Amino acid sequence: MELLKRKIDNDLVQWKQNPDRLPLIVKGARQIGKTESIRAFAKKYYKQIIEINFVLQKQFKDIFDDGFEVDTILKNISLKKP
Repeated sequence: MELLKRKIDNDLVQWKQNPDRLPLIVKGARQIGKTESIRAFAKKYYKQIIEINFVLQKQFKDIFDDGFEVDTILKNISLKKP
């Protein structure tokens, strides 16, 4: 089944093409297709992805406690049990 084309699809591609891109935070109303758009984008442009759902995976709720530096966040994620 093909997904509906959304504005976020173009935004994600522009974000990826920006050499000075920062980590991406996607916010918006519930149930409008954000997650599905991001999954489709990731599948198309990346070999591997990690999806963390902070609602369903409570063990990840504190990964930002040490700040927002990418290396620190990745370290904190890697220390968690799957």
